[in-house]
Amino acid sequence: MKTRFAFLFLLMLLSACTKESDGPDMDYPASFKLRRFDQVQPVRMFTRNGEVKDADFIKNHDLTRRMQMHYDLEATAPDDASDPDITFLSRSEAEMNGGSTRYEVKKQGDALLLTSREERSSGYNRNGEFYVNLMIGLSKYKPLMYDKQALPPALYTGFDYTYKTKDQLVVSVAGQELLFHRLAYAHQNQYNGRSMVINNQFDPAGISLLRDGDTLVVQEFAIVGVPLK
Repeated sequence: MKTRFAFLFLLMLLSACTKESDGPDMDYPASFKLRRFDQVQPVRMFTRNGEVKDADFIKNHDLTRRMQMHYDLEATAPDDASDPDITFLSRSEAEMNGGSTRYEVKKQGDALLLTSREERSSGYNRNGEFYVNLMIGLSKYKPLMYDKQALPPALYTGFDYTYKTKDQLVVSVAGQELLFHRLAYAHQNQYNGRSMVINNQFDPAGISLLRDGDTLVVQEFAIVGVPLK
């Protein structure tokens, strides 16, 4: 009886793992073109002391305007997508730009995580270490960064650390459409600041990284991919 129970448990576990890695249910190949913005969330502001709730103050803050210079939510198509077509070849593989970029597709939680098959190298210096950690902390789906190396001081390349990475997209299926999730954020303190838009969703746990004097604004939205017939 114990052996039979163990076998059934193992079968259930394997089935769950297989289901977790399944791609979306659709007729393959399935192509989508990015058309518009949707799922736009209100801008939120945080400091070390918690969340700021004054909507008018947030809307008119310089940091909010600086962040929103990176995207135009009134546009009918995203300006930053020079080749906004994506094709799912199967449950486990997708491509963009007619195959110049290939992705592995895996289900993770409520989203599909598309990971580029192409590995690249990057790096950062000690002054940028906070911003790397902030990007990771604010990302619900943690960026793929591995093989981190500290460079000797004598080997000056502009980087104190190098690492390897693969580009990732976070998407989900909504009816017949595909949502590409984007996270915009901007940070400032009395010394410097930085703003950017990444392919991800917001993880509030990253707020714990803020220091005294830090201000952060975030906004989530999605780029909608409509089916190509």
